[in-house]
Order: sequence, then C-alpha cells, then structure tokens
Amino acid sequence: MESHLEHRSDPASAREALEAIGTDRGRIGERVTAETWWTAPAQGLGVALVIAAPAAGLLWAWLPFVLSIGIFVGVEVFFRKRSGLGITRPAGPRGLWLLVALFLIIFFSFVISMKLALFGLTGWVVALAVAAGVITAVIVVAYDRAYAAEVRRAG
Repeated sequence: MESHLEHRSDPASAREALEAIGTDRGRIGERVTAETWWTAPAQGLGVALVIAAPAAGLLWAWLPFVLSIGIFVGVEVFFRKRSGLGITRPAGPRGLWLLVALFLIIFFSFVISMKLALFGLTGWVVALAVAAGVITAVIVVAYDRAYAAEVRRAG
C-alpha cells in the first residue's frame, strides 16, 4: 500500500508554518484593536439610547430603540468592511466574562430605567443611560483588547 505522506515536511518548514500562523494571529489582534477608537463609543451610544428609551414615554420610546438598532447594525457592517473580520464569538474565557458582565449591566440598567420612568424620574433615567453608555464603551475596549490577546495566545 502506498502512503500519501511522501512529501513530509522537515522540522524547519513546520517552524516556519507556526511562525506564519503566529504572525497572522498578531495581525488579527491588531485589526480588532485598531477599530476600537470608534466602535466602543458608538456601541456605548447605542446602549445609552436603549436605556434612555423609557424616558421618552410610551408614544416615542420606539425611536431610541430604532436608532440604537441602526447604530449596532452600522457598527457591525462598518467593522467588517474596515477590518475584514467578522467576530461571532469570544476568543477565550476573559472575553466571555466581559460579555456576560456587559449583558448583566445592560439588562439591569434597562430594568432600573423602566422603574425610574414609571415614577417620572426622567433625569435619573438620562443619568443612568449616560453611565451605562460609558461603562459599555469601557467594556468594549476591554473586550477588544482581551480578544486580541486571546487570539494571539490561541493554539
């Protein structure tokens, strides 16, 4: 029987291949963090709009939601065009924990926002929305850095 492994690579070519993979991972990390300067504030604004929506009242609450969806979709589309990457899941455990923290912050901020809006405390809703937006931007920056570090270490 004939083996299909006739063209075995020597250890030097294997090292070259591993170095090329490492270089590619480094480039992916650089691409992700290069876009953080605009993606983090944009996503923070999107979250702030979602949290502030109850303050707009029943008649106009849909508008901030629609604007935030437009921001989130726009960020994704522009990020893919500018970086050539589509990130569908965290690269490691640190990124996963940051996403869980972000989800919890957004969820509880929205619940608190609805309660504040029910009591007519619109100013507090806006303050909470601003705080949630800033925290989101900070977490997005941390997530991008964690993603880049985890991609570089993967393997």
